[in-house]
Amino acid sequence: MKNNLLKVIITFLLMVYTCSDIFPQIINDNTLSSSEFSKQTSTSLLYKKNEATNPTLPLAIGLVSIFYFINPIILLEDKRVSAGLTKEVSLGFGYFGEYRIGASYSIIFRENQRNHLRLSLKYDILLKDIEPSNMLQGTPVFSIGGGYFTDFDGYGFFPELSYGYSIRNDKFLFYPHLKLRYTIMTEKYKSNITDFSFGILIGFANPFIDLKIRNKH
Repeated sequence: MKNNLLKVIITFLLMVYTCSDIFPQIINDNTLSSSEFSKQTSTSLLYKKNEATNPTLPLAIGLVSIFYFINPIILLEDKRVSAGLTKEVSLGFGYFGEYRIGASYSIIFRENQRNHLRLSLKYDILLKDIEPSNMLQGTPVFSIGGGYFTDFDGYGFFPELSYGYSIRNDKFLFYPHLKLRYTIMTEKYKSNITDFSFGILIGFANPFIDLKIRNKH
């Protein structure tokens, strides 16, 4: 059992390492200014040819597809290990969308209490200085938060920590990350839950604020 959990963690760490190398490269390749773009007009055909033969883009698309639709979760309850799939949606507010509310649903592969629902509030600590922009920008992120949990038989409350690489502009959030939570159940007959999950979150950054940063031409 411990060996299986170790294999999952090692697999995820390899995925995070790959994403941290791939995503900044993609962002840098696709955030050219208008002046830089005009200078490269004469070599655009060569650029497209190189892009078509670059294996980085298909690999990135494959990772996005797998970990967006399939987000694994591992749970530890009273020395019992369970696995499942989880999915979260996120809505941000604040200047960079760094304050977020989230809702996640998990289905656990076991006979009883298979459905978990969580509502949470989070804060993203951006580890790199970025400016508001309608272009995609990437930065490592450490997130802290907490919220409400129910398995539709009981309920509890949890703190959570997550780390990943955030790609965002003034409205859009793309966030590959790993997450660790500890849920304290209010019913005495229920065990507290430690869970570990990883995957890709796609949500809204700060749709309630117009930063007036879009190009006017």
